[in-house]
Amino acid sequence: MHAVRGEFDDFAKYPETKVVSIGNVKIGLIHGHQVTPWGDLEALASVQRKLDCDILIHGHTHEFGVQQYDGKYFINPGSATGAYSALNSNVSPSFILMAVQGDEIVIFNYMIANDELKIDRIDLTNKK
Repeated sequence: MHAVRGEFDDFAKYPETKVVSIGNVKIGLIHGHQVTPWGDLEALASVQRKLDCDILIHGHTHEFGVQQYDGKYFINPGSATGAYSALNSNVSPSFILMAVQGDEIVIFNYMIANDELKIDRIDLTNKK
């Protein structure tokens, strides 16, 4: 398991950022409270460039999303518990599983919407 520190984590056990390499893919991790405005793509792209990663996984807004910007991917897995967000009071619980094999990257998004589990497959390989 790899984890980074959130804004309310008082202990220094986890780093602010982390980069994990899986094959040829460099994945950056950040909680997201460090960028303003929260979830802003240009601000996240600045972090991505500093971390020199292909994919930046971030959070803080508690809303699932996958975006491509300047040839890089930005993924917010959402909130597994559907915790309140200052940006949206109606958050759907969600999390992702990501499979990386060689240059193939597939994301499985699990989300509860209208009391039903919805699973979406997102193939990043074909979007490059």
